[in-house]
Amino acid sequence: MALSELHARRLATVAKMFEAALDRMELTLRAVEEGGEATSIARISVEQVRTIRDRMSAIRDHLREGLEHFSIKLQKPEPQQMLVAELSTLWVILENARPARMKGYGQEFAPHDKADWENLIQALMRDTESIRRVVMKASGKS
Repeated sequence: MALSELHARRLATVAKMFEAALDRMELTLRAVEEGGEATSIARISVEQVRTIRDRMSAIRDHLREGLEHFSIKLQKPEPQQMLVAELSTLWVILENARPARMKGYGQEFAPHDKADWENLIQALMRDTESIRRVVMKASGKS
């Protein structure tokens, strides 16, 4: 069964996001197994790791089956697309980290900390934007 283009893109995006998250989770599980996470108070047992991996495998199977059912082939994005997507994500993270957006955390910044925090966020946004300009120039878009 083929989906409309917009629905197909959404399912492809869901699959890619899940795959990326599962890959990161696998790295974490390997670090736990290798003792790299020894400082953790809440240890994950060998049995829990096995269970988590089994569930991760089931998720991958469901995704694969869904993609096959809806005749969706995942295509690897171009490097520029990947970079722009990552930079967009960083921009949203930084925008949400501005002091004005953090009022819901229940504690106000001290005035000097607020200024330092805002300066840090601004510097990170400028750096991120400079990378975006390079990527856009490389892709022929400005």
